[in-house]
Amino acid sequence: MKLVAQGAEAKLFKTEFGGKPALLKQRVPKGYRCKELDNVLRSERTNCEASLLRKARSIGVKTPMIYGIDKGKKEIAMEFIEGKRLKDVLEKENIELCRQVGEIIASMHESNLVHGDLTTSNILVKGGELYFIDFGLGKSSAKAEDKAVDLLVFKKTFEATHCELMPKGWELILEGYLEKGGKKDVLGQMEKVEARVRYH
Repeated sequence: MKLVAQGAEAKLFKTEFGGKPALLKQRVPKGYRCKELDNVLRSERTNCEASLLRKARSIGVKTPMIYGIDKGKKEIAMEFIEGKRLKDVLEKENIELCRQVGEIIASMHESNLVHGDLTTSNILVKGGELYFIDFGLGKSSAKAEDKAVDLLVFKKTFEATHCELMPKGWELILEGYLEKGGKKDVLGQMEKVEARVRYH
């Protein structure tokens, strides 16, 4: 196995599964937490992420296919997507991809699927199609507030990462979101959350 990335929550290894390239996501123990609590939390997050990945695929969102789950080791083996991060390829010439992003987020929210860490680093481009990855902070929720926060997190990272595409890029994301059935009340709630964050 080859370590390809390490974050606060997990280590990612490139490996093989059934002779196919695979990604192994291994949730690392947190030494500052009680061991029993840490085991429970890591197990819950592993199961939740696998469930969200499957749910997203079931509604037509392109995500890595799950090959296997080791609940004891808190690991998920999944398809390795040979794609480029949207962060690295998004430019004015292909800015219409932003509309597709908005459409996909709307589909997830319509199914009460909240990604939890929407960034252009967690969207891969392969063969002209968008793949959403890393649902490790996601959850199922019907609350407009949770969906609003999901969008606001994306807005803040988009502004910071793609300032040269503002405001057109974000406008396209919102257009795609509404065109695909995203709710106006979620956007209204996002503005309220943004105001709370700004003034408190």
